[in-house]
Amino acid sequence: MRVKKQFPLVMVVACAVFICTLLVFYLQNIDSIKKVQEHQHQQDFTLILQGGEITGLSNKYSFTYEPVTYKVIYDEKNVYRIMPNTRNIDIPIYLEGVAPKRTTEIAIDKNYSLENNIALGDTVTISNTTYSISGVFTLPDAISPQVATNGVGYKPTTQALILCSEEVYSNWEEQEKTSYSGRFFESVSEEQKQLLLEKMLMDSIIKSVVKKEDNPQILSTLIAKEKMFKICLISALSFFGLTVMVLLVTIIIQNINEAKSNMGVLKALGYSKLQIAKRYFLIGPFLFIGAVVGYVVSYAVSPLFINRINATFLVPNVSLNFDLVQFIPFTTIPALFFSVMAFGIAVFTLRKPPLEMIHNAESVKLNFLVKRIRKNRSTNPFKKAVFKAIVLNNILLVFLALLTGFMASANLQIAFSLQAMSDKVSSLTLKGSEYKSNVRFIETKEMKLLDSETPYFSEDCKIEFPNGDVLNNGQFMALSSSHSLFKLYSIQKQETIDISKQEGIVVNDWMRKKYDLSIGDAAKIHINNVTYQLPITAFEQAVYGEVVYSNMDVAINAGLLEKEEYNGVFTKDNVEFDSKQHMFVSKLEDVLYSSSQQKGTYFALSFLFITIGLALSILTISIVVKIIISSNRKYLSMMKAFGYTNAECNRIVLSGFRIIAYIGFIIGTLYAIVLTKFLFDLLAKASTVAIPMTPDSKGIALSLVIFAVSYEVIMLLYKKSMNAVSLQEVMMK
Repeated sequence: MRVKKQFPLVMVVACAVFICTLLVFYLQNIDSIKKVQEHQHQQDFTLILQGGEITGLSNKYSFTYEPVTYKVIYDEKNVYRIMPNTRNIDIPIYLEGVAPKRTTEIAIDKNYSLENNIALGDTVTISNTTYSISGVFTLPDAISPQVATNGVGYKPTTQALILCSEEVYSNWEEQEKTSYSGRFFESVSEEQKQLLLEKMLMDSIIKSVVKKEDNPQILSTLIAKEKMFKICLISALSFFGLTVMVLLVTIIIQNINEAKSNMGVLKALGYSKLQIAKRYFLIGPFLFIGAVVGYVVSYAVSPLFINRINATFLVPNVSLNFDLVQFIPFTTIPALFFSVMAFGIAVFTLRKPPLEMIHNAESVKLNFLVKRIRKNRSTNPFKKAVFKAIVLNNILLVFLALLTGFMASANLQIAFSLQAMSDKVSSLTLKGSEYKSNVRFIETKEMKLLDSETPYFSEDCKIEFPNGDVLNNGQFMALSSSHSLFKLYSIQKQETIDISKQEGIVVNDWMRKKYDLSIGDAAKIHINNVTYQLPITAFEQAVYGEVVYSNMDVAINAGLLEKEEYNGVFTKDNVEFDSKQHMFVSKLEDVLYSSSQQKGTYFALSFLFITIGLALSILTISIVVKIIISSNRKYLSMMKAFGYTNAECNRIVLSGFRIIAYIGFIIGTLYAIVLTKFLFDLLAKASTVAIPMTPDSKGIALSLVIFAVSYEVIMLLYKKSMNAVSLQEVMMK
């Protein structure tokens, strides 16, 4: 077994191990981050009160608490969330420096420090006051941070979290916002925690309670990304594991068949089965080399990959340590397994008598072919008969050719789907948004004629679905019109939903999948300790968000509103945020920016799958074509002996396998569609987004072009090998 001969196999193993271990490294990074955060006394939930005292709630539901206070300062260009450095829950993690103690010191978050090249000892000016930087930190309750309260999405270039002393904090006159971080007593079990949280959700004193796993600022977004990577890892392991397995088995059997006559001679000379078969243990070192290359390269590039994926998070830097326990399963164990398997196949082959092995079955195949040629010399179906003979004697090659098209199609289409995913999420969510500003007022206003604005009434609520699940941070929005600056599109008919004709509520596609909803189901809307029951009358296309929509008449009839009024508008005007009259002013451009932030993750994943999928496809096609030619050299030489040209031989032997490969491509396309729909529907139930993995005709077409070009180019390269087959091979048989 020469190194040059096994090079494609080594590269296949290297590519498969590379992508699988890279995904594993990222999942390990997320797990390490969660452990670091928990070590900092991370909260179990965030609590906002409707009224009453928190002390009584603390005793009732067995938790400790801490008020989380902050003030937001809007400077000329930047936004700062100022917080006192007095935490015993969600303790800051200082990556550099120490906590601020003096009135001239502050600490800033890691992302703002990196984006603005601010180091320890540098100064930052906030509202004409200059402070020196004493430390750089991350926070366990700000993994996906919210800085501004004006609806602007997180921008680390212009937004910063600031920790300061209590004296500095008290100097700011801005309005203070307060919530509570809670941690259950250590004696409370995980099962008891879930039961207590369910009871807290329906407590009339509590306005909102969000456990850390459901909180977008804490773990929700991180967990969603973790689940996505687990799905990608499952896909990668299934694709690449199957590919490597079939390739290895095929190569081992092919090598043994080619050497069967020589093995028979050695057996006739008195060598034992073990002595002859032990040479096939050499397959192990080749696999080990490929696995080590893939693992080491993956380990080297993983910091860059992890940092790219985590760019939108505010998380501590967690170093990746070389793990020998993990290294062995990815390298040594597969090498040993396939070495033993090759040895076992060789021993099984050696069970035959020496003479039968020496003469081999090739003569039978050739005799069959000669008879076929003589029988069909003057008839049309000769080429079909020859190819049928080749297929019947190479069933494993048929399966391998199918796998080639299958693997290329499935890998490339999943990669292209991942690449298009963020665009689909953005387009579905933003479709129908034709406003410049979404303005939410502090005070409710009387309904009146608004020239360039679409009014709505919005209220925070809890939504209880028929299956018993509760969406704690829900929002009920009563729209005055659906044919305006904000439109909803139906998932059933792909047309605008006329909100004025709805007799209930409209929910989005994510809620439909997560809570198994159907038209006609009744949802309970809990607002200010009052419950309103409304039927679901339509589903709209948005794939994330916790808003349910209705019209003003439904809200009035249900008792949610006494009369037509509004506390928000969608407008084409460019409204500036005013903290005295606005709760927030969200610009469409900010929504677009926030949506684009996620593209980095999907692009990195898709690029990874496209690159590795393409490399594996080319390598696999190369191996398959090489084996096809090697396995059918006798057929080729016999056909040449009967006067067939090189071009005719190429067509007869390879064309049929080309068709088989394209059949595999079609199967792979169907498999990719079914698998992605199944896996990502499961992801929708466990996360805050329903990923729209629908068949993409452009992705399918591009995958087909890539596969076809690769296949044809490799066959052209191997034509020289086919043409070199001569009549002498038959004469020497």
